[in-house]
Amino acid sequence: MIAWLGLGRVMTADAQSPGPAFSAITNTPRADLHLADFRRLVLERNETIQMQLLESEVSQRLAKAEKGIFDPVAVGGIDYIDNQRPNTRLDAAQLGLFASPVFLEQNTLYNAGIENLLGSGTKVRTGYALRQLNNNIGAPQASPDSLVGNQYSTFLGVNLSQPLLKNFGPTPTLARIRIAAMASQIAFQQYRRQTLLVLASAEAAYWDLFLAQEQVRLGTKSVAIAGKILADKQERVAVGKSPQIEVLEAWAGLGFRTARLDQSTQGAFDFASRLSGLYSQALDPSQPLPRAADTPDLVEDPRTLLDNFEDAFRKNPDYLISQQRVEQEGLRVAYTRNQRLPQLDLKGSFGLNGLSGGPGDSLTQSATGEYPAWSVGLELRMPLGNTKERNDLAAARLAKMRAITGLKESETQVYNGIQGALRKIQLHRAGMTNAASVIEYQRTLLDAEMERLDVGGIDARTLLETEERLHQAEVALVENRVMERKAWIELEVVRGTLLESRDAEVVAAETRQRTERQILKGLPPSQATDTKLREKALETLINPAP
Repeated sequence: MIAWLGLGRVMTADAQSPGPAFSAITNTPRADLHLADFRRLVLERNETIQMQLLESEVSQRLAKAEKGIFDPVAVGGIDYIDNQRPNTRLDAAQLGLFASPVFLEQNTLYNAGIENLLGSGTKVRTGYALRQLNNNIGAPQASPDSLVGNQYSTFLGVNLSQPLLKNFGPTPTLARIRIAAMASQIAFQQYRRQTLLVLASAEAAYWDLFLAQEQVRLGTKSVAIAGKILADKQERVAVGKSPQIEVLEAWAGLGFRTARLDQSTQGAFDFASRLSGLYSQALDPSQPLPRAADTPDLVEDPRTLLDNFEDAFRKNPDYLISQQRVEQEGLRVAYTRNQRLPQLDLKGSFGLNGLSGGPGDSLTQSATGEYPAWSVGLELRMPLGNTKERNDLAAARLAKMRAITGLKESETQVYNGIQGALRKIQLHRAGMTNAASVIEYQRTLLDAEMERLDVGGIDARTLLETEERLHQAEVALVENRVMERKAWIELEVVRGTLLESRDAEVVAAETRQRTERQILKGLPPSQATDTKLREKALETLINPAP
């Protein structure tokens, strides 16, 4: 009997003595972390959000770049012509009896102007052309190869080209700008979506840590009760008031609870490490791990089911992205449909001519308006096969059908997501009510049985079974409480209101300031603290010179 009790004490000591790994986990320093502070750290430091922010800024820059098609373009050129050709009989007749048999010319042509594209697709060029003419017309018969002095011919006027079929009007002209603007809006909604998902994931991880901490707390209490039962049974066996099997049963109960506590402690350590990763903090033995300092409160939301759907269709980023993709593909269909038309352009010009022995006098003469010139005409270009345009249109129509299908899928996901989240909330609230009832009954029962333990009126197995039912009910209450809170997070994600309710809503106008802060964080300390260097870095990276 004494040997049996000694074995029981040794086994009990082994079960209660944690190994080195467990000691390292439990002795790791912890620092209280409130949910509001955790959200702020995630929003400021999470690298996934920062990458999507830069992607949104890239898209905005590309959208602005497309508007450059309306920027005026300065055009200039110079050509030198050296030409020799024999005169025909007609040339000779026109030039007179003493015409040279060979026509010689050395001309220099200058041109400069401003080109503009209008929203209707019209291309307008306003410019000035100067021709310096030097030839042998009128040269003496004795030296027919000699060149006569320069003449300067000037044209000052406007040329335009207006598409009448293909590329006519604002639809094809502005198509790339509008598509790029849609892409920018989509990128912004993707930034909202990424921020929303990361924040939701972070909050869910925070409550997972809270649950793991509660499991450690409840497990510690369970181990303490099992230890008390074991100590009582050991004393009673020692004085012959209980059978030896009571000690084994008590020891087995304590060993099971100790092992479960070890797992819960490891789980709490893992969740704390995960939280550190969400705000981009590497594990450092010298730094304490976070500890969830807040508890999940019950949320009361007055919204009706219809209100939830309306919020989702106004704020859910996935649904808004699907909507904008439908509009984007619609623009592509309209553009490709226009590109199937023949290209018929109306071309015209109006200007003033001048001719003199000097460039200044020639320009002055053209300004008098004495020698006006104008022209008008049509130019037709019609592809014979039209293979590219036909297939481009077919592809654009299919892409629009795909986008519409994606929008319908988003609608279905919104409906199912809201109803599923609301059902989870009701289910877990019912679970909390049931668990609370079980806890009240089992706690009363355990208190009564513990009183009987003091007088030796109950066996260890019955006590351990009652305590285990109480423990499971307490864990179920915390689990349902956490799962109910996570269901609310899921509902707010589907509605798209999570950021708004956390005062973290993303506004397109603020992305530039956030991008600037992001760039400053990436600068070396010497630049980040120096005002001039900091401003220069920002100017170079996100405010390029025109």
